[in-house]
Amino acid sequence: MSGQRTRTPRRPELSQHFLRSGALAASLVAHSSVSREDLVVEIGPGRGLLTHALARRAGRVIAVEIDAGLADSLRPAARPNVDVVTCDFLRFSAPNRPHKVFANLPFARTADIIRRVTTTPTLTEAYLVVQREAAERFAGCPYASETTRSLSLKPWWHVEIVRRLRRTDFAPVPHVDAVLLWLLRRDKPLIQKAEGDKYLRFVESQLGTAPSVRLAVRRLLTYNQVRRLARDLRFSLDARPSELSFEQWLGVYRFLAIHR
Repeated sequence: MSGQRTRTPRRPELSQHFLRSGALAASLVAHSSVSREDLVVEIGPGRGLLTHALARRAGRVIAVEIDAGLADSLRPAARPNVDVVTCDFLRFSAPNRPHKVFANLPFARTADIIRRVTTTPTLTEAYLVVQREAAERFAGCPYASETTRSLSLKPWWHVEIVRRLRRTDFAPVPHVDAVLLWLLRRDKPLIQKAEGDKYLRFVESQLGTAPSVRLAVRRLLTYNQVRRLARDLRFSLDARPSELSFEQWLGVYRFLAIHR
């Protein structure tokens, strides 16, 4: 597949920002774990720069493109190990065997796509080019304060911002910064599946409107219990809930699970 041969018009309603450089696409893929043993689903291949780079390293690539014009322009030059599918990824039937995802995401659909990606049982790893602010909401500490989204992911996923990109790496140039977000499924979840709903309710309740951790947990723990946790987990009773790290909130949750 020859990256930029096609010049299918951009559709603004899809918030498409194409990578400008095949060298950049190759660099992004080279710094990933993608290998000949892997099946990779690419979300939104666009003009094919990432598709071309992935095809050279992966065993098989399924390129899922919502824009029929772009999909049609990719097929004639596709390598034998690339299948181009015209489909909205949110309606795409994920492979029923282990696979990875690689994508330069449309910024307007980031949250929905990450939600779909992280709830796909057969997905093992994802590399997603996304808006920096969105990445920080999903990655939380140490890049930014924890959020309900970051705390909801981390028991099951390692989440890391692994590369920053320049605005000029894209065409058209976006008005926001972008990064490469890496999600790796944990071999051993830190919260068991049976506890998942209980943990998520706990996260949502603790990152509410309370101005401090002490007030956020006052209905769940005694003052002495909170003080002990603050000492052991090294946080201030007067800290805002979002200032605690995932590891600290996980410690609070585990204490509750044992003592209630």
